[in-house]
Amino acid sequence: MSGDIPRELWLAVRLRLRPLPFFLAGIASTAMWLVVVLLAVAWYGGNVAYTVRFLFWGAVVFLVFSEQTWGAAAFGDLARNGVMDYVAASPTRLHSYLLAASLASSLAATPGVFILLGIYYLIQGELPPLAQPAYFVAGLAIFLTATALITSLFTLVFIRLRNPSLAANAVQWAIPLSGGMIPPTAMPPEAAKAFLFSPFQYVIAPVVYSATGSWLVDPPLALAAGTAVVAVLYVLSVRVAESAVEGYKTAGRWGVE
Repeated sequence: MSGDIPRELWLAVRLRLRPLPFFLAGIASTAMWLVVVLLAVAWYGGNVAYTVRFLFWGAVVFLVFSEQTWGAAAFGDLARNGVMDYVAASPTRLHSYLLAASLASSLAATPGVFILLGIYYLIQGELPPLAQPAYFVAGLAIFLTATALITSLFTLVFIRLRNPSLAANAVQWAIPLSGGMIPPTAMPPEAAKAFLFSPFQYVIAPVVYSATGSWLVDPPLALAAGTAVVAVLYVLSVRVAESAVEGYKTAGRWGVE
């Protein structure tokens, strides 16, 4: 699969990120929503330094997941152009190919992450500290793997839609928000408890928790639950991909005209 990632990143650049000025403008506008939130906090007399510390990592996970989601939505073009036919005929299993494509799409968020870092530095005068580096590395690995698997699954949903933009826009917000993009630990306890029932909370929020040092549940327990969610997502992605290939071989198409 490692050889697939550079190829899929280059394919993403060619098919989705052109023209470059529009791509950069989109990345910048997505990152700048953090500034809007902070200005609103400052306007109402809130603690901007405290807020940016918690919202920064939420903005990062949203940016990465957003790029993965829109990369999944763009696969309909590959189906219409016949590229996916070669994937089905290749020895590479479809779920591995889609996972590599999702991981490659996450790299496209790099410019936006640097913009967020610049915003944070201008406000705080330092780069964002990591309260628990070891937990952060584990949480980041779980996050990237889980979101790549999630968007791999949604690729096979989006590919059946003639215009997947509306569905992709809903997905890019619903999953991060239900997964703790806005840290539950900064919410009233009654609201925070609701996140305990969301499986996405165990694969998204640990990035924010470990960076800030504030957890909703015990860190080892949260990371173990996140690993279990990743395992379930992997099994599901394999089965759905195999079913999609069988459907393609039967119908001769991926669900789009």
